[in-house]
Amino acid sequence: HARAMQEEVQRLLSERRFDPSITPQLEAYVDEQIKGGYTDLDANLALLRFYQYNPATANSEVICKILVKALMQMPGTDFMLCMYLVPGAAKDQKIEILKQLSDKLETCQFKEYWADMADDKNASVVNGIPGFHEAIRKYIVGVISATYQVIAKDELEILLNLKGAQLDQLLEERKWVAKGSDVQIPVNEFNEASVKFKQDGISFDQLAPIIVSTAGL
Repeated sequence: HARAMQEEVQRLLSERRFDPSITPQLEAYVDEQIKGGYTDLDANLALLRFYQYNPATANSEVICKILVKALMQMPGTDFMLCMYLVPGAAKDQKIEILKQLSDKLETCQFKEYWADMADDKNASVVNGIPGFHEAIRKYIVGVISATYQVIAKDELEILLNLKGAQLDQLLEERKWVAKGSDVQIPVNEFNEASVKFKQDGISFDQLAPIIVSTAGL
């Protein structure tokens, strides 16, 4: 079913990309992407363009789903591309929350991000989207591994919002090694020349955004 719907949407976009009457099919396709665990940025941008041309038709629930899926693609620029097309009239509180979450993730304020997610009002915006937290953690893990060779374990727990068996499982999957109160991260092309966590005067919050922009993460 999923494959057939993908092909149908691709056909619609190639034949009728500027025909707003395909809006219902594109809206239904957003739910299909959520169910199937994939993202079709091209189709979602086409739908957002229809909303932009005719804001009265904009469905803020669908926009919200598209933005959550876009956030899951970090460090890709999907969220920014989608947000650019959201009509001003459709920007409700949920969309504003997603924008704030995106800003924190983009600037590597991960502790603040998890603090925000502890608030039910914020967490409810991403509820019902399978794999959301895993996708965000994958992005954070990528930033950490590009930034450090050694990081304090308690700091890692805070950045990933994981502890105990869940953190141990992640360390094993990533081949990160816990030694005493630290975690050692294998050398890679990004962290080779990076500072180690315990050097004075440089915090993760200061360093990570620089690493992200220079490494093109």
